[in-house]
Amino acid sequence: MVAAASNQGGAKSVKGEKARAKLKSAALVVMEQLGYHKMRIVDVTREAGVASGLFYHYFKDLKTLTLEVLGDFIAHSLNIEDIERDVPKGDWYERILAHNTLVVQAYAERPGIMRSILQLADEDNGFSELLRANFIKQLGWLTSVMPKLFPAAGFSEQQAMLVAYTLAGAGETVLRDYYVNRESAIVSGSLAVEEMAELITVIYYRGLFLENPPAAKLRYTKKLQHMRMVEASQERD
Repeated sequence: MVAAASNQGGAKSVKGEKARAKLKSAALVVMEQLGYHKMRIVDVTREAGVASGLFYHYFKDLKTLTLEVLGDFIAHSLNIEDIERDVPKGDWYERILAHNTLVVQAYAERPGIMRSILQLADEDNGFSELLRANFIKQLGWLTSVMPKLFPAAGFSEQQAMLVAYTLAGAGETVLRDYYVNRESAIVSGSLAVEEMAELITVIYYRGLFLENPPAAKLRYTKKLQHMRMVEASQERD
């Protein structure tokens, strides 16, 4: 497992745990600034304010530290009870918005970390599998209830996951290109976290329920309410 790979003996004492925590916090800072590929051990120890030689007392190597730090980072998104703490029961728009807001905040506040996650996933199969497993767990709250939401559809577990995965995957692509890659075609107008989260949620909601979310819920995307196909009979008129 990724998170357990760096459990070194030197961290068993209170002092050791504090030193490991300082190195992990420092690694987050350095990765945000430089990215995973450019980060060096000396950068981490300097940021942590510890001697370079102490690094190997707590971590096997730089990649071991990175795997643990990024593994912890992505694991924070799995606490559904915290995510939905203030969401009214049965309000599907607010539920989807709460989940999307968490993801958008991660991209907006930590684009360097999100870039590092993508970099590490490209070269480490174990971490890539962990990332996919995390993504699937994030969708589990929805796919588990989809058969009840849409009984007439007769969804199998796989079909429910494919629908949720496709909709969520489109949002992830937008976030990556907006915050990490800074794709010029979509960054000309700056969006606040709330605006981006609402945009992705409206698209997700429309794709899932095949209808617009309640108009009273929308602040930044009211125009999307008017994106409807014109019936053939109306076109003839």
